[in-house]
Amino acid sequence: MMMERFMKLFRRSRDLHDIRAMSDRDLADLGVTRAQAEALTALPDDVPGRVAAMGRVFGLSEDTLTRQRDLWNEMLHSCHHCQDLATCERTMVNRITGEIPEVGFCPNAGAFAALSDRYASA
Repeated sequence: MMMERFMKLFRRSRDLHDIRAMSDRDLADLGVTRAQAEALTALPDDVPGRVAAMGRVFGLSEDTLTRQRDLWNEMLHSCHHCQDLATCERTMVNRITGEIPEVGFCPNAGAFAALSDRYASA
């Protein structure tokens, strides 16, 4: 546990160093501001996977989600601050077993639904 924590701190420090070394143009090419990039390094590793998995519940691919970087970043931060991770995990398990999940608990449900409607009508 202690070693894992040390490794996370080391990785975050390295990532922040790398971000500070990047030019604003490099960051813009990645679709993020410096502040966004620094905030993203603080997210736990499982957050992007959870957001992508919940997006699939709504019929959205990870590519579709990440195309809109500002929205993707907002969704990552909403997911990170969610207080209902146990329900989220059960939702993912139920989805795998074929049940149609109830997703009203998800702080990103509205954004997922709007994207799903937008891409379904396109």
